[in-house]
Amino acid sequence: MSQRDPEEIWEEGLDEGERRLTRDVKGLSASGFAGGAEVAFGILAVMVVTGAAAEVAPEGTAHVIGSLVFGIAFVLITVGRAELFTENFHIPVGAVYAKRAPLWALGRMWVVTLLFNIVGLLLFLWLLSVDGVLEPATVEAAGKAATTYAERDTIAALASAVVAGTVITVFTWAIAAAESASTRVMLSLLVGFLLVAPSLNHAVVAFGKILFGILLDSGTASVGELWRNLGLATAGNLVGGVGIVFLTRLAQVRGEPGGAGSGKRPG
Repeated sequence: MSQRDPEEIWEEGLDEGERRLTRDVKGLSASGFAGGAEVAFGILAVMVVTGAAAEVAPEGTAHVIGSLVFGIAFVLITVGRAELFTENFHIPVGAVYAKRAPLWALGRMWVVTLLFNIVGLLLFLWLLSVDGVLEPATVEAAGKAATTYAERDTIAALASAVVAGTVITVFTWAIAAAESASTRVMLSLLVGFLLVAPSLNHAVVAFGKILFGILLDSGTASVGELWRNLGLATAGNLVGGVGIVFLTRLAQVRGEPGGAGSGKRPG
């Protein structure tokens, strides 16, 4: 359990947010590409386990069992310092709020990271979709997962995305508060399960799952549904991450004794 108070976590987060926002495009691109690739590996693990479990268990049970392994992706991302677009709804936002970096730098980070998350996903999921690489049970599981996201109506997709944005941004705060590598690993595994078991609409994860089904020609998802869901997921994730979690944590830090939470450097 972390013994640090919210003000201390906040101040350390401002330093980290400033570091992230002052990187050049090459650094942002590389960390975004790595994050997308590692999500692809997590998706692969889920589909392999789900497909195998579906041969001996009901579909719903197989999905839950498969969801237990997605956290591998977050372990790789957290330990290896890769990045997902949705990880940047708290710490860099705090740095902009504290005037440690300009707003345009936050926009650049979001756009570049999301773009290269998609590039990383596309490359590795395309390689995995080559005929003969995966077992038929894995291909079938991927199609069912893609269909789950693609068939949601607009309100359901948005509501799920708000919850997903909240979960992933709480995760980034918890990782910042964690004081050991083992705690970060445990949090990564738990949050991975929490996102995937109920098929929450996380922009990068959902995009990867729908894309995988399309590349494998499995399930009913279409390219139009892929991009439609990305837009809805991105909007909902922003509401959950920035609109709920960031503002809640800011209020929490301001409420600490003597804690203004501005993080501004002395003039």
